[in-house]
Amino acid sequence: MVRPDPALRRLLRETQKLLEPYGFHGSDPRWIRIAPGGVAAVGRTRASRTWTDGHQVLRFDLHLTATPAAWWEFGNWRNSRLGLPAIPLEQATGPDLLTTGNVSSEPAGPWSLRSAPDGHVLQSDIDTIRAELPRRIHACARRALQLVEPDRYLDELLARADLHIGTWETIVVLLADRGPGPELDDAVEHLRACFAGRELPAYTEDVIAYAQNRSALV
Repeated sequence: MVRPDPALRRLLRETQKLLEPYGFHGSDPRWIRIAPGGVAAVGRTRASRTWTDGHQVLRFDLHLTATPAAWWEFGNWRNSRLGLPAIPLEQATGPDLLTTGNVSSEPAGPWSLRSAPDGHVLQSDIDTIRAELPRRIHACARRALQLVEPDRYLDELLARADLHIGTWETIVVLLADRGPGPELDDAVEHLRACFAGRELPAYTEDVIAYAQNRSALV
């Protein structure tokens, strides 16, 4: 018999052990693996607590992120211009456009740890999570590593139909690593078109300036 918080800690220790064979390291709430193409990460969402008839329900889930190396380089280029410190690669985040929601094998909704009247977590909930953890870890780790393969993140963005401002900004940054060319020029034009009749924000100006500078070096 165990209460919610110790039960959660035990499950997260099991999560870490399951992630280690995939090359991830770190500690709750984020485990990472640095690859040539960027940083793959699997993390735990913030735990939420609700109360029903005096019984606590603790919910949490896993999520994945992938940060292409080119996106991290852009962030540090911009930080340098703003007089801000560089971000270590292991702390890189963003652009958060391809995440857990893009994993078709992921079941919907978080896990729940329900408390019995005596305050201890139902053993059936712990057993359910333990049974599902290996499959969920495999899906998240595999997908995160897939997204930091060279050009994978960019190619998936280019294949999407719902391209918005943030997507075009990311595409422009990632395309810059391929050097100058019509594909980059077209992406910049699409990004500018998002602000038709309006002045470009400073951030978007930085995206375009970075892409021009970076592509010229390739």
